[in-house]
Amino acid sequence: MALPSLVDVNKPDGKHFTICGDVHGQLNGLPSEDNPYLFNGDFLVRGSFSVEVILTLFAFKCMSPSAIHLSCGNHESKSMNKIYGFEGEVRSKLSDKFVELFAEVFCYLPLAHVINEKVFVVHGGLFSTDGVKLSDIRAIDRFCEPPEEGIFC
Repeated sequence: MALPSLVDVNKPDGKHFTICGDVHGQLNGLPSEDNPYLFNGDFLVRGSFSVEVILTLFAFKCMSPSAIHLSCGNHESKSMNKIYGFEGEVRSKLSDKFVELFAEVFCYLPLAHVINEKVFVVHGGLFSTDGVKLSDIRAIDRFCEPPEEGIFC
């Protein structure tokens, strides 16, 4: 079952919650039930261990879903994977089939999170169009490559 485009996260009072952006294939620190993480996109490229990083993040999500949240960044797309080397890394370490599998899985990643109904977290900043509401983000059909225009570009 896919997560929604906008995920609401509740952080209990007095608990830590780490928001981590632009990992780019380099992972420092690990999530736990006592210190959940939100990895805010760009898990890939600029490191030679992007495959290992994304597989580690997916494994953590499977093992402890409430301790890790993942959102889609601009590097989680076919074009960026090709340009910046993740596609080549996947082909050399795994296979062509995994290139397509990663592309499909990335389309299932949420686009944004709201923490305790107060903190809005999205990769890449706010929208070029004024008046975007949380309900607009919740309604995005993100199961495709990002378009050239609109609130999901």
